[in-house]
Amino acid sequence: MSYISLYRKYRPQTFGEVVGQTHITQTLANAVKQNRFSHAYLFAGPRGTGKTTTARIFAKALNCAKGPTPTPCNECGICLQIIGGNSIDVLEIDAASNRGIDEIRDLREKIRFTPTEARYKMYIIDEVHMLTPEAFNALLKTLEEPPECVVFVLATTEPHKVLPTILSRCQRFDFRRIPISDAVGYLHQIAKAEGIVIDETVLPLIARQAQGSLRDAIGVLEQLSSFAGEKIGLDEVISLLGMVEIELLFEIVDIVSRRDTAGALFFVERLMGSARDIRQFTKELIDHLRNLFVIRSTDEPAGMIDATPDALARMEAQACSFQPSEIMRFMDILTETHGEMRWSPDAKLLLEMALVKMTKPEVDASLDGLLYRIDELERKIEGRGTRDESQKIKKLEAKEMGEVHEVEEVKEGEGAKKGKVEAVKGTAGGKRDEATPSQQPVIGKQATGQKIDIARVRRAWPVILNQVKEKKISTYALLLECQPSSVTEKTIVLEFSERASFHLQEMEKSRNLKVLLQSLKKVLGMDVDVECTLREDEGPKSRETSLREEKLTEEPVEPHIVKLVQDSFGAEIIEEVEFTED
Repeated sequence: MSYISLYRKYRPQTFGEVVGQTHITQTLANAVKQNRFSHAYLFAGPRGTGKTTTARIFAKALNCAKGPTPTPCNECGICLQIIGGNSIDVLEIDAASNRGIDEIRDLREKIRFTPTEARYKMYIIDEVHMLTPEAFNALLKTLEEPPECVVFVLATTEPHKVLPTILSRCQRFDFRRIPISDAVGYLHQIAKAEGIVIDETVLPLIARQAQGSLRDAIGVLEQLSSFAGEKIGLDEVISLLGMVEIELLFEIVDIVSRRDTAGALFFVERLMGSARDIRQFTKELIDHLRNLFVIRSTDEPAGMIDATPDALARMEAQACSFQPSEIMRFMDILTETHGEMRWSPDAKLLLEMALVKMTKPEVDASLDGLLYRIDELERKIEGRGTRDESQKIKKLEAKEMGEVHEVEEVKEGEGAKKGKVEAVKGTAGGKRDEATPSQQPVIGKQATGQKIDIARVRRAWPVILNQVKEKKISTYALLLECQPSSVTEKTIVLEFSERASFHLQEMEKSRNLKVLLQSLKKVLGMDVDVECTLREDEGPKSRETSLREEKLTEEPVEPHIVKLVQDSFGAEIIEEVEFTED
């Protein structure tokens, strides 16, 4: 007897043997048992999930000599003919190669004849979405009112391509991707029956590689058996398929969480030294990060992640090292890198660049990288205040604009903390101002997460303008005539000079306001309202005084925040002052 492929040899022969589709097999079994089955069905779902297999079992259930029965015997003549594909009453038609109107007309002529041996004549049309519109129209009337002894089963991987008029005449069943745990169990049964010794850690890798297709998973097992013989280990899987074991994914994510750039580069070198495929590894890493994001974003992640209980527990522990926004940024970087790898001859370099951006955000010059660094700084500043509520300002003195502002910080029971202050000078002189601890502005997100302050809006204003400029240049030109002046709850007040009344009127029109609101939401991360007002021109003093009051009350800031202040207000750095412990 000639060799039979494993996926054919171990094809399920009863409804109970179908893996991962209980919601379908139970419905069909009950329909047969109650003699309430329809004349037309649509089986939709990914490849290798059991559509054709279930259709054959359904045909046996209707035509078995002991039936109709939900448990065909698989021993009578008609069952054996259907199993062997030799039944003249159960016809399987490949719509990809028989997609024209002539073939459907021929089917329509033959359908009127009664079954030769079986109880019901069954037409299984695979990949039905490949039929031409003319062929669909020719099938329509027959499908709606076929002879009593005829049942149609239409199978497709792309149900959205099937005409709505066809869909409305069928009972639709959606086949799901096979969960990893179910696929692992079925592969273990096949390996045991075939006498294949396989490492338990390999089966989840095979199931994950198949992406929910049980037929593909069985095919991979068969390929490995031919390659490695009767004993399959992790090395054979990696050598043949270039697959990535989950331990590597946990390792690289731990490296990223430590911001260990050197470790990430050494990891890529080690990855290249093995037989693993760089592009496949990147795809697996994206999937792993997706699982971490699901864990951080939902209360019940187990139903959305295909993983063993042990792996899921490790993912939950690892996800605690990141904020959801960080994970999303990593996924954006890797998704772009994965797409570029398709056309680049140097996938290693692209992966190294991606990991450097992930471990050293300061080297990422993109807008997303800038916003991430600002958000990271704000979290750190807010967190420091929360962890050390006893910290206070002992002395905060401001001199004439153009002179250095000296700041000393002390903690109760401790000396002054060593650090660096950058003094910023405005474009003109001003009066001496003082600020008390109660006037100290909060830099970063508000504690409630629902409010913003004017300082944050002004820091981000150049980025907001850049966003608007990319969307609509005319709106950008209008916004050049205004500045954020205050924030009330979630409303940002934009102040236009008296000579810019026309700009204010144009800005309040919906077409311009919509562009601004979209940009504000993208940069600030929340929905806000905008109010436009006119101010009386008070000379050059008001703008500089406002800058001075904010800068004198803020804590030392990072260089990129100072750059935003420069861009916003035309300021310049005049001196950097070190202050030391007493």
